Amino acid sequence: MRAFRWGATCMLFLAVTEPAGAAGITYDCDTAADHFSELVLPAGSGQFTVSGNVQMLAMADSKIFVPLFNIQVAAASSPGKAPASYAGFKLSALPADEKKTPSGAPAIQMLGWSMSGMEDDILPHSLMTKPGTVQSFTMAYDGSTVSVKLGNDEKKFPLVISEPVVRVVCSTGEFLITDLIISEQQ
Repeated sequence: MRAFRWGATCMLFLAVTEPAGAAGITYDCDTAADHFSELVLPAGSGQFTVSGNVQMLAMADSKIFVPLFNIQVAAASSPGKAPASYAGFKLSALPADEKKTPSGAPAIQMLGWSMSGMEDDILPHSLMTKPGTVQSFTMAYDGSTVSVKLGNDEKKFPLVISEPVVRVVCSTGEFLITDLIISEQQ
């Protein structure tokens, strides 16, 4: 698994340094039940935008943790340690009786805003989305605010950090991240 993460980190770094208009990268973040994978990407020191898509492909069976994908603009931290300050969003899923879910699927998928010091805020309409649906996202950081856009929903979070990074975490499932691009703004 470490070699895979190293390889993915290299590909992501190359995507970060590609000129504007270049295709983004793909990262298949696949973790066993009760495990997580973390990718921390340099974001530059100025304003930047992070965009891409995420799709849940599989849920691992766990009695402790739910399948989770999280992407954030964050303060740099030690590997495996949660950052002190961050803002972004989460995609998670819960197994359910397919006869009782709005989508008719054996799980309920949820999108939610995520910020340090706050409880996660679930987007109610996301509960109606069929698990496995591709979710497009954009996060823009201007040095004092992170603006997160998920489909037609957008929310801004105050965030002032000196060395921002983009932190991607997945746990207890498989999540496919596509067209991931970090673009520095002038």
